[in-house]
Amino acid sequence: MGNYLTTTWTDKARTKIAWMLTIGSCLLSANLALAAPFDFLPASSGPEKEMSALLKSGNYRQAFLTWGTSYQNTAFAQSQDGYAVWSYLLLKNGLPLNGIETLFAQTQPTKIQPELLALWSTELKASVLVQKGWISTDISTVGGWKSFTAPSSTAVRLRNKGDIARAFNRAQTLSRQNVNQAARIYWQISNRAPILGQIDSAIKALKLLAESGQTAIGQDFIALTLGRVLYQKGELDAALASFERVPKGSSLWVEAVEERAWTHLRKGNHGKATGVILTAMSPALALLTGPESYFLSNLMALQICDYPRVFKTSETFKSRHRRRLNELQTLATTGTNAHLNQALAKFETSGVSQESAGALVEFLPRQLFRDSQFLKSIETRRQILKEIAAINTLVEQGSPLGTDPRLEQGLAKNMKRADQLKQLAYKRLRTLAQVDLNEYKIILNKMHILEAEVMERLHLDDNLKGQRNTLANTDDPKGALVFPYVANEVWMDELDNYEARVKDCPTLKGASL
Repeated sequence: MGNYLTTTWTDKARTKIAWMLTIGSCLLSANLALAAPFDFLPASSGPEKEMSALLKSGNYRQAFLTWGTSYQNTAFAQSQDGYAVWSYLLLKNGLPLNGIETLFAQTQPTKIQPELLALWSTELKASVLVQKGWISTDISTVGGWKSFTAPSSTAVRLRNKGDIARAFNRAQTLSRQNVNQAARIYWQISNRAPILGQIDSAIKALKLLAESGQTAIGQDFIALTLGRVLYQKGELDAALASFERVPKGSSLWVEAVEERAWTHLRKGNHGKATGVILTAMSPALALLTGPESYFLSNLMALQICDYPRVFKTSETFKSRHRRRLNELQTLATTGTNAHLNQALAKFETSGVSQESAGALVEFLPRQLFRDSQFLKSIETRRQILKEIAAINTLVEQGSPLGTDPRLEQGLAKNMKRADQLKQLAYKRLRTLAQVDLNEYKIILNKMHILEAEVMERLHLDDNLKGQRNTLANTDDPKGALVFPYVANEVWMDELDNYEARVKDCPTLKGASL
C-alpha cells in the first residue's frame, strides 16, 4: 500500500507541475506578446533599430516622425506588414479614419503578422468609426476585413410573421456574443412589425431592447416607439406611461408631449389633453414644435366649441412658422438658405444636435437630427476635418526629418472627400426640407377644414347662446401654487404641469343639415 500511495502522489505531483508549467508558459507568451508585439520588424540598420525600439516602447509620435529615415524607401514599407504598421501609426497619431481605411485598402488580415493582427483586432472592435459605419463602404465591406464591420450584417428582411420569428431567433443567437448586434435586429422588428399587423412582436422586441443592457438604441427612442405601438394596440394607459418615460433632456421630448396629448384626446379626456398641448404650444418650445401640434390644439378647441381659440391658434401658427416656411422653401428649391452655412459650421465644431444648432434650428428640417444619411455625412466630414488639422501638424513637425509623401497625398485626398461629404449633406437637407414642406401642406389643409367647420357652426348659431355645463368644484392639491395661464409669459417650471377644465359644447339653436 505504501508503494501505491507513493506512486499515486508522484503522478499527481507530476501532473500538477506540468499543468503549472503549461499555464506559466501561456501567461509568459501572452505577456511577451503584449510587451513586444513588434519583434518582427526589420532591424538591420541603426535607424531601423531606433524605429523598432520606439514602437516597442509605445512612443508612437516619435516613431511616426522617424518613419521617413527608417522604412520609407524599403521593401518592408511596401509590404502588407509595412502598411499595417504605417496604418497603426496613423491611428495612434490622431488619424483613425485614415489609418483604418488605409489598413482595409492595402492589407489582408491573413497576410500580416499575428501579433500585429491582434493589435488591430482590439482597435477595430473598440472603434466608434467602425461601429457607426463611417468607414468608406467601398473598402470596409469587401475583402478579408469584412468580419470587422459586423454591425452592417444585422439587416433583416421582414415581410411576414415567419420572417419576424426567424429574426427573433437570429437576434437571440447573436445576443450571446454581442447585445448591440442583437439590439439592431430587435429595433428593425419593432419598427416593421406594426406595419405588418404584428403588434405583440413589436412590443416583445422593444421590451427586450429595454432590458438587454444594449447601448445601440437610446432608451428615449425605445420609450417613444413603445408608446406608439401600445397606442396602436389600444392600450392607452400603458402608452401614456411609456411616453412619460421620455426625459425632458431628450430631443424626442416635444414629440412625446404631443403623443400624450393625442392619447388623452383618444381617451376622451379633453381637460388633460388641453393641459398637455399647452406645453407643446408654449413660446419656450416654439422653435421645436412641429405643425401637427397646432392642428391638434385646434381639433381640441373645435370639439369643446372654443371657437376663438381655433382662430387664435391659427394666427399663432402663421406668425411663428412664416419665416421657417420661407427658409425651407428656399432650401428645397435652391439647395441652401441664408442660415445653412452657419448651422453646418456649428455642427462641424460641436456635432449634430439641437443644442449646437441653437436658434438656427428654426430654419432647418426637423428630421435632420436623426437622419442617418445626414448624420453620417456631417460626422464623417467632422472627423476628416480633425484629421486634416492633425496631418498639417504632423507635416510641420516632421519636415526637418522628411515626411512620407503618402501623408501629403492623404491631405489632398481628405480635403477632396470633405468637400464631397458637404455636398452630400446639402443634397440630403434639400430632400428633408421637401419632406417638411409636404407635412406643412397636409397640416394646413386640415387646419383650413377645421376653420371652415367653425365658420359653418357660427353661421348656424351666430350668438352661441346655448347652455353649457358648469365646471365641477375641485380642490387644488395641498400646497399647490396656481397661476393664471398667460400665453406669452412662461415659467419653465410650468411646462408640462398645465391643467385644464373644459365645458361641453352649447346646444346649437336650430341646427339642421
